[in-house]
Amino acid sequence: MKILFGEKCIGCGACTKQCPEVFGFDREKRRAFVRPDAAVEAHAAAVRDAALICLTGNIKVAEN
Repeated sequence: MKILFGEKCIGCGACTKQCPEVFGFDREKRRAFVRPDAAVEAHAAAVRDAALICLTGNIKVAEN
């Protein structure tokens, strides 16, 4: 699984609340990011849910 995280993040924090193991929040930039050390496969269901609830459609999930 690969996460495609675009530039449309508005900093709502929905993804970080849904899956804090994979998504982090940069308070300085006021936007979310994918944690570089995230175990994406281990949290696949929560990542898919985060993509669904993203208000801007910024998160896309690509299956390998």
